[in-house]
Amino acid sequence: MNSRLCQIALLATRRATLQYRRSLPSIQRVPLRSISHSAVVNEQYLQGYKDSERFHGEYPSRTHYCGDLRASDDGKKVVLCGWAQSSRDMSQDLIFLPLRDHSGVTQLVCKGDEEIKTQIKSLSVESVICVEGIVQKRPEGMGNKKQASGQVEVEITKIYCLNPATPSLPFWPNGAQLPNEEVRLRYRYLDLRREQLQHNIRLRSLTANTVRNYLSEHGFTEIETPTLFKSTPEGAREFIVPTRKRGQFYALPQSPQQHKQMLMAAGFDRYFQIARCFRDEDLRADRQPEFTQIDLEMSFIKIADIQNIIEGMVTSIWDKALGQTLTKASFPHMTYNQAMREYGSDKPDVRFEMKIADIRQDVKDILDETTSMDCMVVKDGARGLSGGDLKAMQKSLDLTSDFAYVKVNEKNLETWPMKCGALRYSQQVGGKELNAKLGVEEGDVVMIHKRDKYLYGGNTTMGRVRLHVSQLMQGKGLLKLDEEKYKFLWVESFPLFTPDEEGKRKWQATHHPFTAPFDEDIDKLAREPSEVRGQHYDLVLNGMEIGGGSIRIHSPVMQTFILEKVLELEKYEYKRFDHLIDALGGGCPPHGGMALGFDRLMAILTDSSSIRDVIAFPKAAGGKDFVVNSPSAVTTAQLNEYGLSLSSSDS
Repeated sequence: MNSRLCQIALLATRRATLQYRRSLPSIQRVPLRSISHSAVVNEQYLQGYKDSERFHGEYPSRTHYCGDLRASDDGKKVVLCGWAQSSRDMSQDLIFLPLRDHSGVTQLVCKGDEEIKTQIKSLSVESVICVEGIVQKRPEGMGNKKQASGQVEVEITKIYCLNPATPSLPFWPNGAQLPNEEVRLRYRYLDLRREQLQHNIRLRSLTANTVRNYLSEHGFTEIETPTLFKSTPEGAREFIVPTRKRGQFYALPQSPQQHKQMLMAAGFDRYFQIARCFRDEDLRADRQPEFTQIDLEMSFIKIADIQNIIEGMVTSIWDKALGQTLTKASFPHMTYNQAMREYGSDKPDVRFEMKIADIRQDVKDILDETTSMDCMVVKDGARGLSGGDLKAMQKSLDLTSDFAYVKVNEKNLETWPMKCGALRYSQQVGGKELNAKLGVEEGDVVMIHKRDKYLYGGNTTMGRVRLHVSQLMQGKGLLKLDEEKYKFLWVESFPLFTPDEEGKRKWQATHHPFTAPFDEDIDKLAREPSEVRGQHYDLVLNGMEIGGGSIRIHSPVMQTFILEKVLELEKYEYKRFDHLIDALGGGCPPHGGMALGFDRLMAILTDSSSIRDVIAFPKAAGGKDFVVNSPSAVTTAQLNEYGLSLSSSDS
C-alpha cells in the first residue's frame, strides 16, 4: 500500500513539474531530468537545480548585516545571510566569496576546508545562503575602500544553502552589463536587488515617513479616501471599472480632490494622505497610469498659509533625505505672466538666464493689437550653434516662418535686424538701440518669434526654443547651470480659464473647475473670463512642476455658475458634481490645498532620469506590467457577468 501511494505521489510530482516548466518563459526552461524516488529524499529538478541542494531545517539567526562589519569587530563570531556572488579562487586553498545583502557586501573567505570549498563551488550566483564565521582584519594595505566593510573579511566555519538560484538567470543584478529595460522590468525582482534601486526605494520610504511626521506634527489628520469613485468630467481620461449591475460603472480617482473638499465640509480642518491616483494617459519618462501624490487640504487659510506648510515640509525632506538646509529665500515667487514672458514656460528653469524679451514696443509698426514679438539672445551662440544645429532645431520643434534667427558678427553688428525675419520690414527698429537694450554682442545669436499677445497654456514657441538651445549649449560646455543644484520657484496667478483646445466649448478650466478666482476678478466671470485670475499656485523645481494647489470655491452658487455658464457643461455633466455642491451648501468653510507628485519628487531626490527608477513595480510603455503580464484578457464568462462584450474587431 505504501509503495502504491509513493508511485501516485511520484506521478503527481512529475505532472506538476511538467506543467510548471511549460508555463515558464523559454529562457528559463531546462531539460527535464529523470526523477528518482527515495525513502530519504524525493529530488525535484526545477529550473536547473536539485531540491536536495537546498538546506531544510533550522539555521542560525543572523547577528549582523553584511555592510555593518568594521575593523572593531575583529575576532567576533558572526552569522550573516544574503546572496552569494561569483567566487574567486586565489589558490588551491584560498577562495573568496562576496556576500551581499541590502546593507552592502562582505568578503567571505575559505582557507583550505575541503567541505566548505566544495559547497562554495556548487553555489550558483545569487543563491541565498547563511554562513557562520569569524571576523578577521584584512592584511595591511589589502582593504577595499569602496566597501563600508572593506577592512574586514569573514572566515567561514559553516555554510547553509537556503535556496539555490537557477543557473539560467536572465541577468545578474550586479553584472557589468545589464539587459534592456524590458527584460529588467520582466524580472523586476532581480533588478530591484541592484544597489541603486535599493537606495531609491529605501529613500522613498524615508521620505514618506518624513512627510507623515511633519504633517502630523502640524495638526494634519491622515485620512484614506475611496479608490472606487465615479466618472466626472475633469479633463484626463479615466480608468472605468465595470460592476455586475449592468450599465453601472465605477471610475478610479484621478485625485482625491472632491473627497478632500468634502472632508473640509465635514470639519476635519487639516487632512492629508499619500494617495494613489489613476489616469489613462500615454506614458513617458515622468508619467505612469498609476501614481502617488502627497495630498493635503486646510480650512480657514490663505495662499501664504499653505505655501508656508509646503515649504516647511520640503525643507524637512531635504534635511532628512539629502542633509541639505533650505531657507525661506529658497522659495522665490513669480507670476504666471512674468514666467511666460521671460522664460516662455509656466514652469521655468531658472538655473540659467537666457531670458526672453518682449520687443513689441520697438516694432509696433509691423504688429497688430493681437500680436507681440519675442526676442532671445544666445550669448556666444555663433560658436555653440552650428547651421546644422539650428536647422535640426527648426525641424524638430516644427518652427514656422514666424520664427527667425541671425548670427551676429562684426559686419552686421548694427544691421542684423535687417536680416532677421519680420524685423526687416520694421521702419522704427534700430540695431544700435536693440543692442543696447538686449546686450547684443559679436558672436551672439539673436532669435525672434511673432506670437499671439494673449498668453495661455504651458509654454510658448520661444520657451521651447530656449530649453532646446540650453541643452545644446550645455553639451558644448558653453552654458553652465547655477551652482545651487536645486532651484525652487512658486508660480502664481494663473489664468482661471484658457481657450478650449478641442474646440467643443469656448473655455476650459486651466487646472480644475474648483479653483477660486481672485476676489477682485469675480465681476469678470460673466463678461470677460479671459481676464479672471485663479488663486492657483505651482511649486516648480529645476524646470519641473512638482506640485500644484489652489484656494477652492466654497460658494455653491459660484461653483454652479462656473460649471454651467462659463465652462458650459451639459446638465448631465455638471449634475455629476451634485454631491460636492451639496457639501459646499451645507456650511463648508473657506479652504484650499495642494498635491505634490511624490514619484517626480523622488526622481529629483535620487537624480533618476525616469520615475520608473523610484517605483518598485512600474509599468512599461503602453501601461504594460511585464512582471505579471498585465493587462490581460478575461474569459467570456467574466465578460458576460459584467454585461460586457467585445466587438469583432477587438477579438
